[in-house]
Amino acid sequence: MPQYKGCQSHEISGIVHSLGDKSSADDPDIKVGDRVVIYPFIGCRKCDVCSGGSNQLCPDAIKGTLGAQQPGGYATYVSVPEKKFAVKVPESVGMDTAAIIACSGVTTYHGVSVVKPTLEELLKLRGKTKLLVIGAGGLGLWCVQIAKAILPPDVRVISADITTSKLEIAKAAGADDVVLWDPTVDEATLVERTKEISGGGVDAVIDLVNNGITTSRALNCLNYGGILAIIGLFGGSINIQLPTFVCKTHCLRGVYVASPQHLRELVKLVAEKQLKPPPMSYYSLDQANEALMMLKDGKINGRALLKMDD
Repeated sequence: MPQYKGCQSHEISGIVHSLGDKSSADDPDIKVGDRVVIYPFIGCRKCDVCSGGSNQLCPDAIKGTLGAQQPGGYATYVSVPEKKFAVKVPESVGMDTAAIIACSGVTTYHGVSVVKPTLEELLKLRGKTKLLVIGAGGLGLWCVQIAKAILPPDVRVISADITTSKLEIAKAAGADDVVLWDPTVDEATLVERTKEISGGGVDAVIDLVNNGITTSRALNCLNYGGILAIIGLFGGSINIQLPTFVCKTHCLRGVYVASPQHLRELVKLVAEKQLKPPPMSYYSLDQANEALMMLKDGKINGRALLKMDD
């Protein structure tokens, strides 16, 4: 296990214990005792993008991120520099659900928000459109539910994964169709299978894996005028035929986490639509290393949470 300095974990929910001296006592937004989820990608808080509310675009974002270069959630107390980075959690939303909204949930919400205008524009032209979500793990289940909640009803949501059991869960979460990307099957067949299931290709893709193979396959399945939003950080590289890319009017967009406003919007959406989180397993703080090793070995289905003593 790699050795890290400091306190890890950036997906954090909890109860407000106290307010600092610079917090106005009569500010009604956040009070002691409130249930909150924390926006962790705080940045420098000084540059133009931070001042404009897009902290995730800060060139020094990692330096201000809780759980990275600032103390994170593997602790009984967490210090947050400003109230605006704490979002109230409605009583209808569990604190466990709130914690995993802060990164995996809000990142997929951002991704769906990015492809939404293209899907709406093409919907006017074609009468129906299709979104392909690559990956049916924790992020994929969020993505499917969020897509069904905020996209027009005539957008078909298709989930792709290499595991049949995960696709079954994605189907139960609301995916209209699923496609098995069996690693033993050749590339041309998988592209053809995806086009067949989608009815000729898709109009938008959210790639939650991004290992080069998935991204290239996504482009080969993308219709004219389509958009590919890349979220996954698996790594790798792709070759793009630039004339084809231009002639098909494709759009390629990277999506890195989200803004504080995205988090506020998603908390409200989860409460209103009663979106369900991925499967969750619970561990005590002293079981953190054990949980991390189980995640590394693929022995945990969904998300692992550390639950502090009351």
